[in-house]
Amino acid sequence: MTYARFLGLFVVLPVLFLMWRYRRTFNAWSLAPMGLLLVVVYAATSPWDNLAVKWGLWGFDPERIWGIKLGYLPLEEYLFFGLQTLLVGLWARARLARALAKEPAVSKPARGEAPSRGGELTAREVSP
Repeated sequence: MTYARFLGLFVVLPVLFLMWRYRRTFNAWSLAPMGLLLVVVYAATSPWDNLAVKWGLWGFDPERIWGIKLGYLPLEEYLFFGLQTLLVGLWARARLARALAKEPAVSKPARGEAPSRGGELTAREVSP
């Protein structure tokens, strides 16, 4: 399998699904922090990844990449940095929006016990 096909199947398709599924909850303002996150990811990942390939710690099969390299890394590796960050960021943003939208669960008092009032402890709850 080529690197591009891997990205398409396992990263691009899930990103597109998340964007479609949560399209009503995403807007430019809610996604803006991801731009900053992408800058941090590229700045932090590119140098050490380039060095690792240069030093022979790992490499890329020329038969499985497009052949376009920036430094020692193929273009697909740079796409992976960004697309994976978007995938995790979109998923986390969607989960956070869903969690914040839920009403807090109200616990039911035990049988014969008076309901608690707005976070205040009753005498029964305070006494040992």
